[in-house]
Amino acid sequence: MKVRINSLKDGKQVVTNTLSAADLDITDLELNAPVTVVLAIDKSANEIKIDGQVESSARCECDRCLTSFNLPIGGTFSVIASFSNLGIINKDENIIPLSPTANEIDLSEYVHDILLLDMPMKILCREDCRGLCPVCGINRNETDCQCQIDEPDPRWESLNKLTNNITEDK
Repeated sequence: MKVRINSLKDGKQVVTNTLSAADLDITDLELNAPVTVVLAIDKSANEIKIDGQVESSARCECDRCLTSFNLPIGGTFSVIASFSNLGIINKDENIIPLSPTANEIDLSEYVHDILLLDMPMKILCREDCRGLCPVCGINRNETDCQCQIDEPDPRWESLNKLTNNITEDK
């Protein structure tokens, strides 16, 4: 997503854009909705402050019950595009140095990263997902089964004794 500097007026303004997964080169997610980006831009003589809001939806599979569902994803980012920091080596990734002849600011990397970073480590269709039965494989969110869960493997008993001793010492 590129913002044309020449088309921006001095002062505050809001720019809205809709992108596809191909526009952002996203292959890691199965996006099932367009990516909506709303930018609050404040342009002055030396810098352009940009606050972005990103929203979309991804098709995911629950890690517990393997059900396919839509997961809303998105987030915010803030960057400053500065004409005055051109010659200075800057270690802040949220400051974009601009040359006086620059025509556009590319924000695709920020939008891409927001979408990927908003994905949870453990993807669940709902917080109280009961998952699949380890015996018969039925989805326990939809129906209850009558399977008997066997006692834990006796080979783990030594480890259980060790963890019980640790908790008793505290």
